[in-house]
Amino acid sequence: MRTKTILLLTALGLLAACTAAPPPAVIPQGDDRFLIDPRIGYRETVSKSLNDRFETAWRYVLAGNEAEAARRLADIRRREPSYQPALLGEVALDLRADRTSEARRRLTTIGRPEGYTAAAVYTAELVAREGRSREALEIYRTVEAEGALPAVLATRMSQLTTTVSGELFAAGLAAEGSESIRLLREALTFRPEAVEIRTALAQRLVAQKRFDDARREIDPLLNTAAELSEVQEILAEVSAGKGQYQDAIARYERLVRTSSEPRHAVRLEEIKRKWISENMPPHYNAAVESAELTRAQLATLLYWSVPAVRFAQNLPSPPIATDIGDVEGREEIIRAIGIGLYEVDPVTRRVSPWRPVTAGRLSTHLARVLLLRGAPCARGATQESALAACGVANPLSDHPSDAIVTGRTALRSLEQVAKAFR
Repeated sequence: MRTKTILLLTALGLLAACTAAPPPAVIPQGDDRFLIDPRIGYRETVSKSLNDRFETAWRYVLAGNEAEAARRLADIRRREPSYQPALLGEVALDLRADRTSEARRRLTTIGRPEGYTAAAVYTAELVAREGRSREALEIYRTVEAEGALPAVLATRMSQLTTTVSGELFAAGLAAEGSESIRLLREALTFRPEAVEIRTALAQRLVAQKRFDDARREIDPLLNTAAELSEVQEILAEVSAGKGQYQDAIARYERLVRTSSEPRHAVRLEEIKRKWISENMPPHYNAAVESAELTRAQLATLLYWSVPAVRFAQNLPSPPIATDIGDVEGREEIIRAIGIGLYEVDPVTRRVSPWRPVTAGRLSTHLARVLLLRGAPCARGATQESALAACGVANPLSDHPSDAIVTGRTALRSLEQVAKAFR
C-alpha cells in the first residue's frame, strides 16, 4: 500500500510539473534581444503539441532559466531529432552564456537552410560576438534583401554599420596615402552622413593635391555643416590649390576671427605670400629664392613687401645712378634711392646694385626704413633702437655682422617691418 502511495504521489508530481504554467514572456536585454524566436522562417509544418512544448521551452530560455530550458529542449530533440528550432534554442543558450565554440558546432549541424531567417540571424550573432562585425552585417543585409528581417534587428544592423564604419575609419586614419583614402571611402559607404569621415577623406585628398575630388567629397556637407571650421578649412585649401587665392584668404580670415587654432593664422600668411609671389614679376621670386641677396634684390623685396614704401608719395626726384640701366628691379632701386635708403656715390654716380647684403647692412636698412617712412612705433627711436621698438627681429641676433643674407631671411624681416606701419 505504501509503495502504491509513493508511486501515485510521484506520478502526480510529474503531472503537475508537466502541466505547470510556463514562465511569463520576458523581453531580453542587451545583445540577447537580437536572438529572435528560433521558429521564425522555419518552413516545416509541425503539430500543435510540438509547437506548444517548444513555446514553453523558449519561455524558459527568455526567462534565463538555463537548466529548465536545456532539459526541455533536449527532450524535444530526443523525440523530434529533425526539429531545428530546438537546436537553435540550444544555440541561444550557448550565445547567452558566451559559449561561442559550442554555438558554432551546433550551427554547423544546422547549416544555412534557404529562407530560415532565425538560422541566418543566429549565425550573424555568432560571428558578431567573435568580433567579425562586417561578416555579421553582410549576413544581415542578405536577410534584409529577402524581406524577412524582423523589426528589432534594424537596430542591430545600425549598430553593426556604426561598428564597421568606425573600424574602417580608424584604419583609414592610421594608414598613409592612397590606402588611407581607400579605407576612408569604404567607411563612408557605410555611413555617408558621417561628417568626421567625410572631412577626414577630403583632408587626405587635399594632401595629395586632388582638389576636385576633395571638393566633391565635401559638397554634401555644404547644406548641413558648412560653418564647421574643418569644412571651411578644406574649402580654403581647395581654393588655394586651384589658384583661387582671394577666396582662400577670405575663408582663412574668417577662421582666424572665429577659431582659436594658431595654425589658421600661420596658413593665412602662407597663402598670402603664395598669392603675392604668383602675382609678382619674375625678378621678385628670384630675389626671394636668392642664396646671396644683392642690393637690387633687397630693393625689390622692400618695394613689394612694405606698402609704406611702394605707395610713398611726394618723393623728391632721385639722383641718377649710372649702373642700373640693365638691372632687373631698376624701378625698385630708384624707389629705394628716392626714400633715402640707398645713396648714389657723388663721384662715380654708382649705387652698386650687385653688391651682396650682409646681416649688418640689412639690420641698418631695416631700421632706416622704419625711421625714414615714419613708423609710429619708431617715434623717438634711434637707428640702434628702432628695430626693438617696433618688434622687428634684428638679423644680427642670428647672424654675424658680415654674414651673407638669403632672400627668405630678408623677406621675413621685411614682413615684420610692414606690420609696424599698420
